[in-house]
Parts: sequence; structure tokens; C-alpha cells
Amino acid sequence: MNNRPEEITPHHSPQVIAVSSGKGGVGKTFISVHLAARAAEQNKRVLLIDADLGLANVDIMLGLTAKGSILQVIEGQCSLKDILVKGGERLDVLPGGSGLYELAQLSSAHQQILLDELDNLIKDYDLVLVDTGAGIGENVLFYASSSETILVVLTPDPTSLTDAYALIKVLSNQRNTSRFMVAVNQADAVEAQMVFRRLLAVSDRYLDVILDYVGHMPECSSVRKAIQSQKLLYSCGGQEHVDSLNKLIDSVLSRPRQNSSVGGLQFSWQRTLNEGLHSSSEAM
Repeated sequence: MNNRPEEITPHHSPQVIAVSSGKGGVGKTFISVHLAARAAEQNKRVLLIDADLGLANVDIMLGLTAKGSILQVIEGQCSLKDILVKGGERLDVLPGGSGLYELAQLSSAHQQILLDELDNLIKDYDLVLVDTGAGIGENVLFYASSSETILVVLTPDPTSLTDAYALIKVLSNQRNTSRFMVAVNQADAVEAQMVFRRLLAVSDRYLDVILDYVGHMPECSSVRKAIQSQKLLYSCGGQEHVDSLNKLIDSVLSRPRQNSSVGGLQFSWQRTLNEGLHSSSEAM
């Protein structure tokens, strides 16, 4: 008798998108939150994971009150389901935990605990969005490389462009990630295309990656207003900026799935940990 657990089929595995950036302050979490809300409006069951561990703010941006943090899950005090927060009828938010140093330095054992919990949790969803931290820290690389697709957010700021390239380079060289979606925030259509072409030129020259431009979001004073009022842009912004945001988001959501045959987050997290263990054994 076969007692192995039944594998999730491609039809039932959630799509997993990590939203990352090379530096902070580029609007990564803003785009993550609106991606989640837009997908839920399209009748997808959405889980938004705040993976900016130690500096989490997804719940704050949505005006939600966190029930707990991932640290309590790691310490065995509760399960992930216990700390889920309803962000809407079809949207659940998994808070990370703000101001907790321990979450910024997760060990492989702690990552395994989260993996085991997430294996069961994500089966209930159609789309899992992972709002990672900024930069190239270990937690960021773990969450990003564990996802089916990575969306890199940057702005026309030269340091943002440089740091976005650094993130792509590290994920390519160290985690064998070859495909990235790219969104340019705080830029009009022409400027955004110029920024993307600069990133594409240097990536084509030095890396073996494929960059997929998914759109831009113009600079908008209503974004700050929405963040300060803990509301979505839809209730604060002008129609032109809302349309630009929706066009970007719909472009992301309409992209064909990558690695859809491998079971979403469950498979890729396990793969990431196994690769890490294999690398450690070779170094011994």
C-alpha cells in the first residue's frame, strides 16, 4: 500500500510570485498589496505573505491588526493559520513581524519549520504573493528563489537600478534563477522604458537571464496619501493613475505560469533547502 502523500497536480498548485527589489523605498510593498487586492477582485483566492521579516509592514499598509508573528510559529506557540488576517473576502494576509531581530536571521532549521507549515497552508489558494525584503540578504534570496516567478521593482533612481541589477545577478549566479519580471515605479512610460533598457543592456552583457518588462507606474502624490490613510489607491487616486496601476498589475497576472508542473511553493522551497544542504556537504 502506498502511504506517500498525494502530490498536488499543476491544476491545483497555487501560482507563487515573489515581489522583490534591490533597495527599499521603491514601492515594492505598495505593488504587492495592490496585486493581491486586484487578484482577489478577479475571484482568485489570494494569500499575501509579508516576508520582509523583522521589518514587516503589509498589515500596516492595509490597516489590519496582526494577531501574531511568524516568530511565534517558529517557536511552536501557534500555527500559521492562527496568525492569518482577513484582508478581504478572498484575500488573507500572513504578517511577518516588525522589530524582531530573530526573524531577520532565520536558520535552515527555522526555514524548514516554515516550509512544513506552508505546505499545508498554501493548498487553499490560487495565488500566493511573497512580499520579500529589499536587498540581497539570505532571507530575501531564500524567499525569492523559492518562488515560481520573481517580480523585480525599481525606480529611475540610479542606485535603484544598480541594486536591482545586483539582486538579479546574485539570484542568477547563486540560485540559478534565470527569468525575472521587471516593473518600473515612479516613472512615465518613456522614462520607464529607458530604465528597463539600461537594466536589460547590462544584464544581457554579463548575465544569462531573461527580463520581461511588465509595465510602469507614474509618480503620484495620491500614493503617499493612500499609504498614510492605510487605504488602497483605488479610493485615493485619480483615474489615470489607477488605470496605470491596473494595467501593470493585469500584465503581471496575465503572464503564463513558470514551472507550473512542479507544485508551486511546496516543491520550490524543498528544492531550495536541498540545494543548500548539498552545497554545505560539498564544502565539508
